Amino acid sequence: MRHLRTAVAVLAAIAALGACTVAKPGTPKAGPSTRNIEEELGNTKESDLRKVFTSSPQQVNDYWNSDRLKNAKPRQPEPGQGTDVPKDEPAGVVVQPTSGPVGVTRPQPSDPSGAAWSRAGLSASTAGRLYYSFNGDPYVCSASVVNSTSGTLVATAAHCVWETTPGKKSWASDVLFIPGDTNRQAPYGRWTAEMMYAPKQFIDSADSAPGTTKGAGWAYDFAFLRMRPLNGRNIKDALGGQGIAFDARAESIRTLGYPTAPPFDGTTMRSCASPTYTTERSRNTYGIPCTMTPGCSGGGWFTRFDDEKGAGYLISVHSTGNGRQSNGPTLGKVAYDLYKQADSGA
Repeated sequence: MRHLRTAVAVLAAIAALGACTVAKPGTPKAGPSTRNIEEELGNTKESDLRKVFTSSPQQVNDYWNSDRLKNAKPRQPEPGQGTDVPKDEPAGVVVQPTSGPVGVTRPQPSDPSGAAWSRAGLSASTAGRLYYSFNGDPYVCSASVVNSTSGTLVATAAHCVWETTPGKKSWASDVLFIPGDTNRQAPYGRWTAEMMYAPKQFIDSADSAPGTTKGAGWAYDFAFLRMRPLNGRNIKDALGGQGIAFDARAESIRTLGYPTAPPFDGTTMRSCASPTYTTERSRNTYGIPCTMTPGCSGGGWFTRFDDEKGAGYLISVHSTGNGRQSNGPTLGKVAYDLYKQADSGA
């Protein structure tokens, strides 16, 4: 059953955000060195929840020359055959944006057009394009820096880091995040991943065929990347981080991403907004009207988003779409446990 929630009806969700246990990331902890991690865990199995990268930042940057950046292909499966999944357990945790708590905001306007985004405030440096390869072929998605104790985390969609085609399933390689990507330029640097984490439910039970999806795993289409430092700084301290809310009921929603397939070209950060949304409880997903095309996959969905400050609470990431409606997974205990694992580097 689908349930439509209006902005007025969910103003009570403000209390839900406030009532959650608030996680307050503190001073970033020094993570283990890349060399030691690779020596100990370089043979990570594909069935594990994480991949540890053995390639150096220089190797990743060398792979992403101007031609590969230009020709990276977008990925976004259309919603296909769904499978009912158990409702995820509640987590009740809210992590604040680095810019500070966001209070009551006006309901977002209805704008499914994928209009160019103003890049206001925190959004300019925290939203970006995620480049990666599967079997040597270059691809592109979207991603967002989120606040964390380690100061290293970026959120995206699991299908951007795990190949879901039967017979070809594997982790992505050559992962490069360019926040604020503009015309394939890097105003905030080129950041490489140290580790990436995807839910076991997605790895085990998310399949895709050309243009469509199948399996219960798509209810868990989210992932976290743990980024290496750049110029001696972690990504949160350098760029800031968006808030993230686990199991908090959404108010209105704004999405950010880089649609790349026509009529878009991936050179501009774009947005959809909606004062209402649908929830499909049998599949643990949100849905809003949005015409953004492939390439926006993994881009953040935010509630209580302050348009002027460019800050809010990530409650989902773009998963599937058909050019009219976009869908994203809800974030419950499975997502929170994965976030904690990525934050700890375990």
